[in-house]
Amino acid sequence: MTRIARRSTDKEHRAVPWFGMWIGMALALSVIYCWSAGRLLSAYNPSPALRAYLESDAPVESEEAAAKPPMFDSSFAEYLKKGLSYYIEAYDGGKPYQYKDSSYPHRRANATLPLWFKKVFPLNKHMTPDKQTCFMHVGKAGGSTIGCMLGFLIHCGDDDKTNFQSVPSLLAATTAHSFHRGVYDCSDEAANYLFVIRNPLARALSAFNYAKPDLSEKHPFSKKYKDKELFVDCDFWTLNDLAERGLVKGNNDASDDCKDRAKKALLGTGDNLVHWYYNYQFYYESMPPDANIVVIRNEHIVDDWNAVETLLGGAADLTKESLPVNNQYEKKPEEVYLSDAAKVVLCETLCNEIQVYKTILKQAQNINKEQYIQSMQELKTSCPKEAMEESCADDMPDISLKVEKAKGELIY
Repeated sequence: MTRIARRSTDKEHRAVPWFGMWIGMALALSVIYCWSAGRLLSAYNPSPALRAYLESDAPVESEEAAAKPPMFDSSFAEYLKKGLSYYIEAYDGGKPYQYKDSSYPHRRANATLPLWFKKVFPLNKHMTPDKQTCFMHVGKAGGSTIGCMLGFLIHCGDDDKTNFQSVPSLLAATTAHSFHRGVYDCSDEAANYLFVIRNPLARALSAFNYAKPDLSEKHPFSKKYKDKELFVDCDFWTLNDLAERGLVKGNNDASDDCKDRAKKALLGTGDNLVHWYYNYQFYYESMPPDANIVVIRNEHIVDDWNAVETLLGGAADLTKESLPVNNQYEKKPEEVYLSDAAKVVLCETLCNEIQVYKTILKQAQNINKEQYIQSMQELKTSCPKEAMEESCADDMPDISLKVEKAKGELIY
């Protein structure tokens, strides 16, 4: 016993210089982080309440998550990645996999899960619901790109039946089910809820252009959403036009009905445009109240994907060169133009949506305070007032019935 104790003590003495060096490095990194975060915070200039949160020493969700052990060990992660690589390389556009633990048939009697909710590889038997990730596919935020990387059949390859862009990873292996628009296929026991998010104003612009009907087609209008009311009846063919004629007070170029439609559509309370109707508030309120959130920001896909992969126990080995780009088309200059007046009124109308966007970021397990400030600085370039404030002129819309209808009820 004495010899073992003595050897242990000798090792401890030999380790002291190394221990001291690690302490020094940690202190140096802490100083650098605080200086960097302080510089970002100074440039951001948030509201007093938000500044107090960002300057506090209280750990954010990402720091608490980092202190926990990963969900899977590295050897199991490597085993899963090899298995996924085999299935992804072998997939030739044949019949995809619909996982047997799908909740959708139990929410919708006699309903068939859409093709784009199925995957190109089978579910590993160890991926029980409490270890799974639910993909909260917010439209026009980059979800199609991430969906392909996760192995879902959505806007991948040359058509919806092929997918050669999946990324062998723990995130792909654990993300078994998805929630998109009115199709909820996730378990309420899921370990994580994965959001792909984007600057709310940029998402609104993209969603508007996506929904624009092509009048040369035989059936240009949606059967489910009232897009014709906005584009044809109100003659709003650009988002800038909708904002200046439909939202700016004192402008009489649009009827009262069209102004009402424009505001309700952007708030997500009017069912005119599909991806405005299903907005951040809709997806956020559809989760269980105690859900764990992980986030991939459209503007920082590689960094955020690698951070989530590390939280799960995988390796941060995604590179920018390996990113697929899906569901995009070349846009005309007038489709992306927004005047200063249009930006102001759009941001005001989107205020509550922006607050939900900020809440998702603050609750994300993989986003630290510095990254949060970074996203707020980026938001500040388009919506400066809403990026800094935490309250809005309008109350948060009550969408409880919309959420209840979309999720359905477990019937057996």
